Amino acid sequence: MDRLPYIGLEIEGSDAKTVRVEYSPNRPDFGTDYGIARALRGTMGKELGLPRYNSRPSGMSVAVDPRLASVRPYIACATATGLKMDDEDVRQLISLQEDLHNGLGRKRRRVAIGLHDMAAVVPPINYSAKPSSFRFVPLDGTGEMSIGGILADTEQGRLYGGVFKGKKLYPVITDARGTVLSFPPIINGNATKVSTKTRGLFIDVTSTEVRAGDDVLAVLATTLADMGASLGSVKVNYSRSSRRTPDLRPSKVPLNTDMISDVLGLDLSRKLVVESLRRSRLGVEGSVVVVPRYRLDIIHPVDIAEEVALGYGFDRISPLYPESRQPGAFNSLSQFLERAADILAGSGVVELMTYELVDEETLYAKFGRPSEKRIQVENPRSIDHSILRDSLVPSLMAALAKNVKEEYPQRVFEIGRVYLREKGTVSEEWRLCCLIAHSQSSFTEAKMYLESFVRLMAGREAATRPSLHWAFAPGRCGVASLGGTPIGHVGEITPEAVTAFHMGVPVSGFEIRLPRIYERL
Repeated sequence: MDRLPYIGLEIEGSDAKTVRVEYSPNRPDFGTDYGIARALRGTMGKELGLPRYNSRPSGMSVAVDPRLASVRPYIACATATGLKMDDEDVRQLISLQEDLHNGLGRKRRRVAIGLHDMAAVVPPINYSAKPSSFRFVPLDGTGEMSIGGILADTEQGRLYGGVFKGKKLYPVITDARGTVLSFPPIINGNATKVSTKTRGLFIDVTSTEVRAGDDVLAVLATTLADMGASLGSVKVNYSRSSRRTPDLRPSKVPLNTDMISDVLGLDLSRKLVVESLRRSRLGVEGSVVVVPRYRLDIIHPVDIAEEVALGYGFDRISPLYPESRQPGAFNSLSQFLERAADILAGSGVVELMTYELVDEETLYAKFGRPSEKRIQVENPRSIDHSILRDSLVPSLMAALAKNVKEEYPQRVFEIGRVYLREKGTVSEEWRLCCLIAHSQSSFTEAKMYLESFVRLMAGREAATRPSLHWAFAPGRCGVASLGGTPIGHVGEITPEAVTAFHMGVPVSGFEIRLPRIYERL
């Protein structure tokens, strides 16, 4: 346990039998006990240097249907025999599969993995294109379903079926008897389900990019080899070419000892550099570092410097303080924001911190505002956190809506960043929003808090004139200015928004652009 943090693992907790760790997505080889043990054997001096992995021809082949070129064109396969797996081995293997799906596989859009009991597979294998009417028994299913039915009626189909939008043919992997191994990236067939009785695996990895599929297969294959399996290669036959997978050949990165010393701030001899790299399970041949195939994160000489530090031991590196006697100073903007928070808190307003990523309904629909200029996150983990907010008002309204059963009045504020799309670019800005909710909440009360805040922050009075704003009711909204420059809006939240958030009392407040005050101090 003492060494786990020094190979890049964060310990989240432990009990008598289990240590729970979190690993970085750029180290998928840490997805099982076997990958962690492999690294620990190196850093603890049990095994040094490059682990060697080999595969022998399995005699199996896969024929690829050329019609899949525009659907899901690539496949890489391997076999793993001589396995003896218990429940925990199977659990970890499936967990690794899902981690690879979500990380390197981009939620199966880029790469999808199928694990199959070899005892139920009769070669040769066909990777072919099928219509939506094609039927088979999906994993854990009780009867046959059509591809169209799987996409429409199963959880996996609804989650991952979007990759086939506009397609009329779908990828299916079958063996010589027509047994369905997989409908990638949606679901496996039930006939080849893996269990603790499985002694041999056939692995298929389908992808939209050759390299991505090969990377995923390399991580899986080397993990299975450490589990005691003998690896077998599979010949993949395309219409105009063929190749063998898995590709377990190590890569090579230049070794620059001077750069390593500069980056680490250590005066290391070549001998010590080589010894440190061997502890990180890397090899050295002349002027290059030999990197095992499962280390997908090592692509640059600077990565080699990090591996030297890991092998040398971060705990052996003493802190080096800078020679400069120049004292540091607090960031003036941070001090400004802290003072702003202190003023509101001192006025009896409760500070909140909400997410910068919100959902479209909260940010736009509940206020009846258009969403054409929304800044949407590509491949969001959740629809609840899919859009960068351009205002703090919706987030605070959502927070108030979750506290309708609490005592009123409720006065809350947040100082946070919003994101704006202007002339094709996205910029960020610090804002302050304050909302007041109770039966007598009004424009006048919100304006009082706004004017008091500006007076204390800037030592000047804020001027207010009638205006329109999507968050505030017409006739109950004003634009606030400081020295003739607009700094934000104040008013009563629209009745439609109050209803949409299921608030039982009126809400008023203000939102101001803090840089416009900061720049005038």
